[in-house]
Amino acid sequence: MTMEKLLDALLESDRFQALLARPGIRLARAETPGHPYVLAALARAVDGPILAVAAGPREADRLARGAEAFLGTTGAALFPAWEALPLEGISPTPAVAARREATVRRLRRATGPLVVAAPVAAAIQRLGPWLGLRRPIELSAGVEMAPDELAERLVGLGYVREDLVQHRGEFAVRGFIVDVFPGDAAHPARLEFAGDEIERLRAFSPATQTSISPIGG
Repeated sequence: MTMEKLLDALLESDRFQALLARPGIRLARAETPGHPYVLAALARAVDGPILAVAAGPREADRLARGAEAFLGTTGAALFPAWEALPLEGISPTPAVAARREATVRRLRRATGPLVVAAPVAAAIQRLGPWLGLRRPIELSAGVEMAPDELAERLVGLGYVREDLVQHRGEFAVRGFIVDVFPGDAAHPARLEFAGDEIERLRAFSPATQTSISPIGG
């Protein structure tokens, strides 16, 4: 349930249409609480993605969440900045790397309205041409993929193999059980294999290593 119908009043207004029709650089002003509303309307008007640059990460997050209220989860995304500058020698967290990858992938495939909100630091950082091109591994019960093959693909995506999975970006293999913690997931997943076929998936606690709930019904 979204508030997308509320965008119609702005889209149909004479002033908004005149602004869209004006050639060259167009400048308009809206009060801060109305920014997500205007951004969602602009994305609807162009029927494609638009980039909203905010002062910082909190402001960008508010823009993304606000636009999502009008366009739904598929119509808004946050593009976070790295948590450290390249020369600081600090590796980015898997959560940030996964979020950036997922957002660019959505941008490359966008076929309708999409508001991408980014802090200034993210908007001015250069992007590798490969970002968003790597195909994610889609796993569910019934998928055939040997545990060793899955391990090789995870390494290729930058995952680190450990004895126990405790942090995002890690995976572990114990016979016919593979634990993996995706960078954008709230909990790690435990995949139980029957031969080369995934039999079931369960979310588990990295602190206790015990299962929490089934994944995917």
